[in-house]
Amino acid sequence: SFISLISMAGVAIGVAVLIVVLSVMNGFEHELRSRILSLTSHATMTAFGDGLEDWPALRSRALQNPRVAAAAPFIEVETLLIADRDGGGSNAATLRGIDPSLEAGVSSLGERLTSGSIRGLQPGAFGVILGEELAHKLGVQTGDSVVVAVARGNVTPAGVLPRLRRFKVAGIFRSGMYEIDATLAVVHMVDAARLLRLGDRVSGLRLAVQDPYQAPLAVREVAAELGGGLYVEDWTQRNANFFR
Repeated sequence: SFISLISMAGVAIGVAVLIVVLSVMNGFEHELRSRILSLTSHATMTAFGDGLEDWPALRSRALQNPRVAAAAPFIEVETLLIADRDGGGSNAATLRGIDPSLEAGVSSLGERLTSGSIRGLQPGAFGVILGEELAHKLGVQTGDSVVVAVARGNVTPAGVLPRLRRFKVAGIFRSGMYEIDATLAVVHMVDAARLLRLGDRVSGLRLAVQDPYQAPLAVREVAAELGGGLYVEDWTQRNANFFR
């Protein structure tokens, strides 16, 4: 009986350790996934060349797919942000133009704000929401101004000059992922289009799907239904190193 008791205790301890380890790993994966997907969509479809035209019609067709829960347009470009104040810093960043009325369907940006409001992103107001780490690097707070410089310059008699525009910091967000908080700046889609002179075109569509694990299949189905010619990417590709 003593040997049986020791055997059962050993099995119980082994099973308990296994359950604890699996629970910790599953909880870590869930937390990591929720932080990443809080500001990045399940999947994106990006147009080649000068952008995606007639995006409202394409968005309506994408929503007809039963796997797709929401879709929102976006404009994205690499920029340089410069604090418009003495002693301020500068930092490279990804500038993302969004439609605030549709963004809630594909991300939880509004829930991640630590100051300001997503309502500060109004067309023509040139407001920007910065990641917490990016704002710290620039030395700015809500209400300050930053200058956005894009490589698509203006041709002048003095040569090609970078295109500049002053934006007012309308809010600061914290996702909990340093890579996002240190590199992302969000503006209204209309202001981004004016800065890049895109007219009514956008970079592409961001999708939220019913089951995040079906994102690779869903985005390819939608791209095929829209006629192809789109670069597709899902969250499992973009963050493969975290989940591999």
